[in-house]
Amino acid sequence: MTIGPGTELGERYELGHQIGTGGMASVYLAYDTVLDREVAVKVLAERFAADQAFVERFRREASAAAGLNHPNIVAVYDRGEAEGTYYIVMEYLKGPDLKRVIRDQGPLDPAVAVDNALQILSALTAAHTAGIIHRDIKPQNVMVSGDGRLRVADFGIARADADQQMTEAGSVIGTAQYLSPEQAQGEETTAASDTYAVGIVLYEMLTGRVPFDGDRPVTVAMKQINEPPVPPRVFAQEIPPELDAVVMKALSKRPEDRYQSAEDFTAALLEVRSAMSGGQQSTLILTAPAATTAGGAAATMETQAVGNGSGGGRKSGGAGGNNKKKKGRPAIWGIVAVLIAALAVSLALALTRGGSDMVMVPDVAGFEAAAATRAISDAGLTPTERTQASDDVQPGVVIGTEPGAGTEVAAQSTVTILVSSGPAEVTVPNVVGEAVEDAQATLEKAGFTVTTEEVDSDKEIGTVVRQAPQAGSMAGSGDTITLYVSKGITKVTVPDVTGSDVSSARSEITGAGLKVGSVSEDDGSSGRSAGTVVAQDPDGGASVAKGTSVNLVIAAEGGASVPDVTGSDQATARSKLESLGFNVTSSGAESTQPEGTVIDQEPSAGSSVPAGSTVTIIVAYPPAASGGSSGGSSGGSGGGSQAPAPSGGSSGSSGGSSGGSQAPAPTG
Repeated sequence: MTIGPGTELGERYELGHQIGTGGMASVYLAYDTVLDREVAVKVLAERFAADQAFVERFRREASAAAGLNHPNIVAVYDRGEAEGTYYIVMEYLKGPDLKRVIRDQGPLDPAVAVDNALQILSALTAAHTAGIIHRDIKPQNVMVSGDGRLRVADFGIARADADQQMTEAGSVIGTAQYLSPEQAQGEETTAASDTYAVGIVLYEMLTGRVPFDGDRPVTVAMKQINEPPVPPRVFAQEIPPELDAVVMKALSKRPEDRYQSAEDFTAALLEVRSAMSGGQQSTLILTAPAATTAGGAAATMETQAVGNGSGGGRKSGGAGGNNKKKKGRPAIWGIVAVLIAALAVSLALALTRGGSDMVMVPDVAGFEAAAATRAISDAGLTPTERTQASDDVQPGVVIGTEPGAGTEVAAQSTVTILVSSGPAEVTVPNVVGEAVEDAQATLEKAGFTVTTEEVDSDKEIGTVVRQAPQAGSMAGSGDTITLYVSKGITKVTVPDVTGSDVSSARSEITGAGLKVGSVSEDDGSSGRSAGTVVAQDPDGGASVAKGTSVNLVIAAEGGASVPDVTGSDQATARSKLESLGFNVTSSGAESTQPEGTVIDQEPSAGSSVPAGSTVTIIVAYPPAASGGSSGGSSGGSGGGSQAPAPSGGSSGSSGGSSGGSQAPAPTG
C-alpha cells in the first residue's frame, strides 16, 4: 500500500496532508489518536526503504534526536516501521523556517541575527556534549515556534562520534551552500564543522545572501574550499566591525582557525552582543553545558531583560522543571559571570576611550590580499601591505596584521597587512658528481623537495650528472630540485645510409637514436647524383653510444665523373656504372681479350657528364675460326650484324674479324 494522506501508521498516527519533503523522506501533518494532539511524521521515501544504508541513517536520526531534550531542539516522540518503510514522529511546529523569515524580511537587524545565532548554538552545545555532530545546519532546518523561539530540526544525517563505522571515508553529506571546507572534501567532520555552518547562517541573516553560491552544487563546494568570503560589512555597513570579525573567524577555511566548539562561538557572540547599541535590552540565551538524555536532567534556558531592573522573564523546560533548573544552575552562573566580565571590559573600554571612535582590527588571516584590504577599509581603518616569507602560507595569502586581529585602535589608523611571498629563498647547493642518495640527503636537509630522472651518461651509474635549478641559483624552501642520474651508456647500431638521399639518411639516423653531425660535399669525383650520401662516419654497422653524431659526405652539385671500367667483365662494369647513377648500354667487338671483357667505353674514363648520362661499354668476343661455320659463330659472338661467311676458310675468318656488316667473300 502506498503511504499518503489517510494512512494510519502504527495503529495510532493518522496522516494528513504533506507539509514538507527532503532528500530522503517526506513529512506529514498527522493526528496522534492516543494523546489527542497534532504531530509531524517523517516517512522514509519508498525508493530508500530497501537500502540498508539509508534505513540505518534514518534510524540513527531517531536515536540521536530522541536522546536530546532541549528547548532549542525539535522533540522526537516515537519511531516505527509500517507498510515496508520507516517513520519518525516529531513535535509539530506551525511557524515558518528561518529561511522563509530571511527571504520575507531581508537582512535582519544585527542584534536579532546574533540572538538567533545564539539559540542555534545553544542547541548545538547540547548536541555536541552528547557526542552528536549535526552536519546539516542550514536555515531550512531551523524552525520558528509559536513563542518565537528557534528550534533546530533534522538530525537525519547527524553522526554520533562513537558510531564511526557508519561514516564512509570520502563521502560528502549536507547542503553545498552551508558545507564546511572539510565536509566538501569528504573529510572527517567535527564540532568546528557545525560552527562553520552557523557562521554561514549568521552571514545570511546579516546580509540576506549566502557567501558562496553557484549554478551547481559542485561549483559551490569548490568555492567553499578555495575562495575567501567577502566580509559581510561589504553588503551591510550597519554591521559592527566586531561582529564582522566574529563571522569571518567562524568562516575560516582551516578548522583549527575557527571556533572549535559551539561554546567558544557563543562566548564571542555574547561579548559582541553586550557591546552593541541597545545591548542592555537584549535577549540572552543561557544554556546548560550538556544535553540530557531520556532519563537525565533537561537543559535550562532562561530569558532575561538585562538592565530593566525587573529580574523577571519566561522560564522554559520539560516536566519537573524545578529539579532540572537546580541541576543547570551552576553552568548558568558560570555564563552569567562571563557576561558580567564582558560588560566590565566594555565599561572599562568606554571609560578609557573617553567617547573616542575606536575600531577593532578584523581577523583577515587566510584572505587573499585584495579581500583583506577591503575588509580593513570596511572596518574604518587604513590598509597597507607588506610581503613576508612563509613556509606555511601560500603566496598572495594574508599571514596576519600589525597590529594583530582583535586589537582596538583609533579609527583610520594604519593597519599593515602581512602578505605571504612564499617560502624564503635559499641558495641551491651543488650536488653534481655525487651519488644520488647523498645528493638527495643534502638537498632535503636544505629544505628542498627532490625528484630524480635517469639519463644516458658515461658517468658511473647512480651518479648525478646535472641538476635543475642549477647550483648557486636561488629557490624557495620546499621548491622541487630535479636530479638527472646516470643510468650508463646505451649502445645502438649505426645504420648504413650510403647511397641514400640526404633527407632519408637523416630520418634513418635519428630513428636509430643517433644525431646527424656535419654534412659536407665531396669534390665531385664520386659520380653520384647531387645530394646522395657517398660516405659516413662512423660507418654503417658500428656500435656506438646512443646520441652519438654521424657525419655525412654527400655528392656535390654539377657533372658526374665517368669511372674507368675497361678490363672489367661485362657484369661488374655494368653494376659499377649503374650504382653511380649512369644508364648502361653495350656492344661487341672481336678481340683477343677474354670473351666478355670490356675493351672500351664511351664516354671515356674521367669524362665529366651530367648525372644519369648513358655510358656504352664495348665487350670483346673471340676472332672467327677458319671454317665457314666458325666464322658464322664468331660473327654472332661479336654482337654485330654480319653476312654469312662463304665456304672458303679465309673468307669466313675475314667476316668474323670485321665484327660488322660485311658482304660475303668471293669464292676462290
